[in-house]
Amino acid sequence: MGHVSLSMIVKDEAESIVEVLGDASAFCDELVVADTGSTDGTQELARAAGARVVDVPWTEDFAAARNASLDACTGDWIIWLDADDRVPPASQQAFSRVLAALDGDVDAVISPYHCAFDESTGAPTFTTLRERVLRRAAGLRWSGAIHEVVDITAARTRSEPELVVEHRRTEAQAAKDEGRNLRILERLYAEGDRSPRTLYYRANELRDLGRHEEAAAAYAEVLETEQPAWERYFALMSRAECLQAVDRGAEAAEVALRAVLLDPTRPEAWMVAGMIPYEQHDWARAVPFFSAATAARTRPAEGFVRDRDHGWAPWDFLSVCLGNSGRHEEALHAGVRALRGNPQADRVRGNLGWFVSELPVTDSIG
Repeated sequence: MGHVSLSMIVKDEAESIVEVLGDASAFCDELVVADTGSTDGTQELARAAGARVVDVPWTEDFAAARNASLDACTGDWIIWLDADDRVPPASQQAFSRVLAALDGDVDAVISPYHCAFDESTGAPTFTTLRERVLRRAAGLRWSGAIHEVVDITAARTRSEPELVVEHRRTEAQAAKDEGRNLRILERLYAEGDRSPRTLYYRANELRDLGRHEEAAAAYAEVLETEQPAWERYFALMSRAECLQAVDRGAEAAEVALRAVLLDPTRPEAWMVAGMIPYEQHDWARAVPFFSAATAARTRPAEGFVRDRDHGWAPWDFLSVCLGNSGRHEEALHAGVRALRGNPQADRVRGNLGWFVSELPVTDSIG
C-alpha cells in the first residue's frame, strides 16, 4: 500500500476538526493540516489528535492553500478531506481495503461525495464524484481560487464507489462562510475572469442566494462558453429553474427541454421540465415528463447527481399527476414505486388510500 497522508486546509474549525481527524486516522499514516489563520484553538486540537500543522497564509485562493498542504505531505498516496467532512465506518474500512490494493498504475481514485441530506431520513439528496486519492509521484495539482479541482484529464484514474465521504457542514459553519464564495467569484469576475468554471460557480452562488434574475442571466453567460457536457446539462437545468422562479415559464420550458435533449438518459432534466406544468397544476401535461424520468436512470461517471431524481421522486410526482388526472389505477402503481426511500412516505400512503377509494368497485388491480 505504501505510506498514506491526509491533506486538509482549515480555519477556525474547532467544532469538527477532532472528529474528521479521528475518521482519517483509521486509514491514514500521516495527518497534515494546513491552517490559514485559526484563532479558535483548531491548531491545538489538531496537534492533540496527532496531526502535523503547517501555517499557510490565506490569499483568497483555495487551490494555493491546498497545494501548500499537498507539498507538506510525505506519503505515497494523499487523501484530501475538509474539516466538515465525515467518513462513515463502512467507508473507513473500504479506504483501508482499496488503499492496500493500489499500485503505480493509478494516479487518482474517484469516489462519491455526498453533499446534502434529507433531514428526516438522512439519505443523500445531492452527490458529486470527486478525485479523492492522489498518487504523490504523479505531481497532480489543485487549480481554481474557489471550487477548486485537481486536473486529472491526463491521469490514470480508477472509480471506487465504496469510498463515500459525507459533507456534514453545520449551520454555524455555513454562517461563518456566508458570502465568502461569491465575494471571491465577484472579484475574479471584476478582474476579467470569464473562464467557464468561474462563470458557472458564480451563477450557482447567485442562485443559492435566491437572486434568480441575476442567476438566470449568469447562466446564459455560462452557456455561451465551451464546458464539459455534465456542467452544461446542469447549467441549463439551473437556468430553467431560475426562470421559473421569476415567472418566465415559457422560457424555462424551452431551456429545460434543451437540457433533456443534451442527455435524455438522465432523469434530472426531465424532472425540471415536468415541474413547470406541475406547478401550474397542468397535471396531464406534466405526466409525460415524469414518466420519462422514471425510465431515465443513468447515473453519470462524472459531475453532479440529484439523488432523489434517481430514486423515488419521479414516481411520486408521476403518481400525483396521474391521480389528479383521474387515472387512479396507474397512480396507485406509481405511488407504490414511490415509497422506497421517500422521506414523505406517510403522505404517499395517504394518497394510495385515496386512489383505492376512487377505483370503481368492479375494477381489479393487476
